[in-house]
Amino acid sequence: MQKNFIFLFLDGVGLGTDSPENPLAHKEATPFLNGLLGSKPLSGYEADYTNLLFKSIDAQLGIPGLPQSATGQAALYTGQNAPAYLGRHMTGFANGSLRVLIEESGIFKQAKAIGAKPTHANLYSQGYFRAVEQRRIRYSVGTLVGLTAGVPFRMPEDYERGEAVFWDITGERMPDREVHISPIAATEAGKRLANIGGNHNLTLFECYLPDFAGHSQNMELSLSVLQLIDRFLNSVIQNLSGDTTLLVTSDHGNVEDLSTKGHTYNPVPLLVVGPDAGKFRAVKDITGLTPKIIELLGE
Repeated sequence: MQKNFIFLFLDGVGLGTDSPENPLAHKEATPFLNGLLGSKPLSGYEADYTNLLFKSIDAQLGIPGLPQSATGQAALYTGQNAPAYLGRHMTGFANGSLRVLIEESGIFKQAKAIGAKPTHANLYSQGYFRAVEQRRIRYSVGTLVGLTAGVPFRMPEDYERGEAVFWDITGERMPDREVHISPIAATEAGKRLANIGGNHNLTLFECYLPDFAGHSQNMELSLSVLQLIDRFLNSVIQNLSGDTTLLVTSDHGNVEDLSTKGHTYNPVPLLVVGPDAGKFRAVKDITGLTPKIIELLGE
């Protein structure tokens, strides 16, 4: 039987306590998710049902210091302990050493090696690649996962055909002035991701909104972002094909504690919905997802 996986990455989402400073503790933040789980997504809560798994997983990986984006995402997308590999948590973007790790062990490269078909669902633009060439920005870890595996990126023409989703879900934050895309609702974005996922063995989608909201320490903004993501998740799950399993996780905590501007030591959520949900029960930390996905794709 064919297996498909959607790997939905949410930047900066941890599992915190039931406190006023935690937007996820406010019931209006994630009404769909609360109903799905039977609880607000808080530290210590777990759910394990047919086709549904929710648990916390470790993001610190035994290395002192606050978990950070570059090493956290590299750990997620390679299955390797990237902070231990570097000897520290690294913020922002991958350095040369992390690029070597991604080149050797990226999840897309591993998937292609066993004959699986991976894809990015995110929308890219020529302006993004020019900005990298001009050294105004650097490649994200997720982008390097695709580049090192030779996986094509989805461009504006794909978006207009309904075959891509921008990282902000709606497309309202497109910075490239040369690209004019039509904003879409979260429900449409969810349908798009589910449809892409149903046609590929492994689909990666990255959303950075929660990390921006967390750094802002703005409760109103954070609630708005989480409500948008909640509607998006609802649509993805409602439109999943029968052979597709959705995985949702993060690289480090942030938005769940607005008392601090920075990241947190909190564990991150692992939500798995679909026929292979139960296969991820043994995952303890963010290095565990890539090996299990590759194992299941190889069956």
